[in-house]
Amino acid sequence: MWWHLRTGQWIQAHKWVPYHDWFSSYGMGKFWAAYSWLFEVVLADFFSQFDLAGVLLYVFVLMVSITTAVFLLVRKCDCRLALAVALTAIVILALSPMVSPRPWLFTILLFTVELTVIVEAKRSRNYRVLFLLPLIFGLWANVHIQFIYGLFVLFLATLEGPLTRLIGRFVQVEIDGPPLPMSRLGVITVASIVATFINPYHIRIYSVLLDTVRLTGLYDQITELQALGFRSFPDWLLLSLTLGAVFVTGRRRRIDILMSLLLMLGIFLSFRSKRDAWFVAIVAIIIISRSFAAVSESRANPLLRGDLLLVSIAIILTSGSAFVIARGSNEALAREVSANFPVGAVQFIRDHNFDGPLYNSFDWGGYLIWKLPNLPVSIDGRSNIHDADRIRSMVRTWEGAHDWSSDPELSTARLVVAPRDKPLTQLLRLDSRFVSVYEDNVAVVFVRH
Repeated sequence: MWWHLRTGQWIQAHKWVPYHDWFSSYGMGKFWAAYSWLFEVVLADFFSQFDLAGVLLYVFVLMVSITTAVFLLVRKCDCRLALAVALTAIVILALSPMVSPRPWLFTILLFTVELTVIVEAKRSRNYRVLFLLPLIFGLWANVHIQFIYGLFVLFLATLEGPLTRLIGRFVQVEIDGPPLPMSRLGVITVASIVATFINPYHIRIYSVLLDTVRLTGLYDQITELQALGFRSFPDWLLLSLTLGAVFVTGRRRRIDILMSLLLMLGIFLSFRSKRDAWFVAIVAIIIISRSFAAVSESRANPLLRGDLLLVSIAIILTSGSAFVIARGSNEALAREVSANFPVGAVQFIRDHNFDGPLYNSFDWGGYLIWKLPNLPVSIDGRSNIHDADRIRSMVRTWEGAHDWSSDPELSTARLVVAPRDKPLTQLLRLDSRFVSVYEDNVAVVFVRH
């Protein structure tokens, strides 16, 4: 989250977004789009008001909003109240590894709201609710680049009618409800695409998408981009949700073309990268909750006053508890940061006014961007600045590969902030080019002789 915080503070100070990289020596002056700029401003506001506890409050607020949105989505599928609460709890537990101060929380929330609008339009045939979608995408394009997933869902919903007729030519199936009118949804889709241009980078926001598509090599370098490891209960719970949705889809006599396609897409995305696990979870819970649809008068109006009262009480209690807990946790959070990041090393560098070029590890780049704004880092977590080959090369250097000493950036560095347990750190102790000037349990600072 650290470089996001720094970007938010930069935007607040300059009253506009950056168009070029100011934070790394490698990317200095190159075009860079802070595609989640609005999230970064929000996070910086939370931090300025409550310090590190504000980051926790941001997570609490977004998770309460996501929980509420998932609950209302399940109820839109005509699921009974008690079962809706249980299914919502299962989804949130399956997504618990993603509970962190990142912009993807906005994506999960807006994706859930988008599907709620589509489900409501198909259920009630009230097409006016579809006009909410351009507003959703106008916000989404300013908080996270994954708005493209939402556009793809909208594109599939628009083509549901033609796809249904095409499948019907080859397979005799019963369709679960008529698709949304292609003409209406086509207009909404075009309006939603235009709405994504309403951001500081306008159409250039899509250049970030092109850069991301080219960076397939990052999937074996960055933990959050790797596949599910199935070493924790939420991973198995996500698999259970997926299998449940596949089972329900297979046993039904009628088929929902849109949800079936979204389920297949979700399986591909979510099991390819743990960062996208939310996709299949949200789609699966729609399919599963429909199989438990309550045959009662609530089918005509599933959102009863009791639901809204329950949601309101839950939000008040949860938010109040979160605020009390977060306000008292700044010291504990500071200790946690000190145990994992070079807090002492950064203070030492500030006290002695060391100059760069700075050489640092991939994991600490974001933190150093935040704490040492006047020292451009050598690398950080912004994948649209540092490509896969560059990240792989830096990782090899820090792991002490045989050619570590010939790393060009290390050769020109005047200052190195090194994790104490890295192989390169031990090699630098023996390197005549550098001398150790600071060391604690977390980090070692080297300067050039």
